[in-house]
Amino acid sequence: MRKRHSVAPFLLACLTLPASAQLEDSRQNYPKADAGLGEHIGETEVDDVMALIETISEKIRTQYTPGEARRDAHPKAHGCVRATFTVDPTLPEHLRAGLFQPGAKYESVIRFSNGAPNPEAPDYKADTRGMAIRLSGVPGAKLVPDPAAPDAQDFILMSAPFFFMNDAHRYSEFVEVFNSDSKYAWLQLPFILGWRGTVNAYHMLSQTIAHPIYTPYFSITPYQFGEGDARQAVKYSARPCDQTPRAMPANPGPNFLREAMKDSLSKGSVCMAFMVQSSQGTDYTVEDVMTEWDETVAPFVHVAEIDIHQQDFDTGPQNAACESMGFNPWHALPAHKPLGAINRLRRAVYQAIDKLRNEMNGPH
Repeated sequence: MRKRHSVAPFLLACLTLPASAQLEDSRQNYPKADAGLGEHIGETEVDDVMALIETISEKIRTQYTPGEARRDAHPKAHGCVRATFTVDPTLPEHLRAGLFQPGAKYESVIRFSNGAPNPEAPDYKADTRGMAIRLSGVPGAKLVPDPAAPDAQDFILMSAPFFFMNDAHRYSEFVEVFNSDSKYAWLQLPFILGWRGTVNAYHMLSQTIAHPIYTPYFSITPYQFGEGDARQAVKYSARPCDQTPRAMPANPGPNFLREAMKDSLSKGSVCMAFMVQSSQGTDYTVEDVMTEWDETVAPFVHVAEIDIHQQDFDTGPQNAACESMGFNPWHALPAHKPLGAINRLRRAVYQAIDKLRNEMNGPH
């Protein structure tokens, strides 16, 4: 019988049922709110996140066998590619924080992916897309270090500038509905997400792209930038340096996005710009990820360039290494702390994910 792939959203990956000790650890280490940047923890938020972990865990425990666990979302990669991340050598003083220092260079791995939870879904199907960036050689203690790569800093980006919910309670309800076996589950979504969330979800899940590298990506969630009194809330974006629109092929195959990357990177390197958008001087809040930050009010500023090298990335060892990597926005310096409820949720869930994936498949 073919395995059924749960339809959990992009923030979650493969989970099995964690021990009560793991849940207690997640509860005890739940992130504190930074009131100075507008964070506040909902009355039931922590309980909702613990319920979320248990719901997804139970589903994955029955869905996958040891050694075969996949990410619950974004399981289909178009490939992991090698790149160099170079901070602008003329970076202005007010944008110098953490890893963003003039001329700093970091060797990187970037994973491009589909958002659909089914790893067999064809690339031509409408979907949201992901770009996960791992910088290596970033000095300093991380908020949640990756034991296999303590010098890593991760950025998680999506092909949309907004999300479809703001709080852990709706998130927990959403996942519980989608992990049910009811054929009427979809009918409950508008009541869980509301009108605005439903519209956002439609826009996120109805995207088609012609090339993963020639697509703009956004962090969706906000992040701290800097420390102390100078800290501010920002969002990130990565965009192709060449803005020429790419056309969909006449007859795209099920894996045409991987093939498009292979073709481009066999001919030469490709450039992307990494940008920062500040909320200073605006009314945008860190707890609202359903509202896009208007670029005419909060413009993006170029802070680094990503050079994706000419390469053959589609090899057995590189694909296996790509599958085993665990990207986490909390693999970050304190100067780049994730902010808001969805990011707090990510920390608890992603830590459980990492531990449980190791238990099921072996450490990465």
